[in-house]
Amino acid sequence: MLWFGKNTFLGIDIGNFSIKIVEIKVKNNKPALSNYARVDLGYMNRLIVDEEIWQKCIDKMLKEANIKGKNAYVSIPSSGSLIVLFELPEMSKEDFDQAVKFEAHKYIPVSSLEDVIISWNVIDSKKNHLLLNDKNHPEEKDNSRKTVQVVLVAASKNRVEKCEKMVKKINLKMKSIEVENFAAVRSLIGNDQGNFVVVDLGAIICNIILVEKGIIKSSRNIDVGGKDVTRIISNSLQIDEQKAEKMKVSGEDFFNSDLGINFSFLEVVVGEIRKVLYNYYKTEDIGHLNGIILSGGTAGLKGIENYFSNALKIKTFIGNPLSRIEYNHKLDPILSKDKTKFSVAIGLALRGFEEYQNR
Repeated sequence: MLWFGKNTFLGIDIGNFSIKIVEIKVKNNKPALSNYARVDLGYMNRLIVDEEIWQKCIDKMLKEANIKGKNAYVSIPSSGSLIVLFELPEMSKEDFDQAVKFEAHKYIPVSSLEDVIISWNVIDSKKNHLLLNDKNHPEEKDNSRKTVQVVLVAASKNRVEKCEKMVKKINLKMKSIEVENFAAVRSLIGNDQGNFVVVDLGAIICNIILVEKGIIKSSRNIDVGGKDVTRIISNSLQIDEQKAEKMKVSGEDFFNSDLGINFSFLEVVVGEIRKVLYNYYKTEDIGHLNGIILSGGTAGLKGIENYFSNALKIKTFIGNPLSRIEYNHKLDPILSKDKTKFSVAIGLALRGFEEYQNR
């Protein structure tokens, strides 16, 4: 693959109520932020899954921000996707492909297979102890055989086709379409050694992602998010939702104020985090976790990291997707307010940088 003159990568995160674009260039063989843009799709209106609206918004964003890159990496939401982790014994490529498709049938009804696009990757391999001597593998004198961990991803074919159609119309080159969870983990954790839970709090969906050494081991999404913060502020203070939205982003610390607002939906998030951890580790002990990382627009709610830290008794911090790229630090006053909103877009663009490095 020729990369000369093509060392610029666009991460395009199409959310439920906003679109974020990040442009990353290769500078001294490192990823550097060269431009970014964000636009709201409308305050708390219907979910928009319309490539014509996306096309008009993105085209306008690219022109107004003077973004010149053409290599596009686009996200699709985890709420309409399936991510499954399972193990298979080592086998030939032909048998392996068939085995993965067989496993996929366990999670996806046959009637729905035509409506999804399936992809998979081997993410880890290890030796499993054999309970009995295996006569079919006499060469394995250490009484063990290798298995591999596979991550299976199934995404809506309709959503993927809409993205491809939209990108073509605005004269960008579609390089990859990726479920948002993978992009968020790439920008927030990368290849860091450690065990983390990423809690990506979006406008209407919360993604809970368990990560070990940079690899997603489990994920779950629930229907709560920034809209619930706005609704609770509105109901508690008896104000309309537009005023409540302004209060939400004002920097007010609702967790330590006299307003008496109780964000009860966060208790649901805490409960779901515990479920994800217990289902994977089979224990309620979470001492082996290195921390909880908060991301997404709602992570900007002042004091929210202390809430999770107190509720789960584990270190919690706001994720910083800018930590893995170079940028002009004069932008810190601006980016510090919005950086959690760009986790997915930055992660998408970083995929382009990784492909450039591995060319």
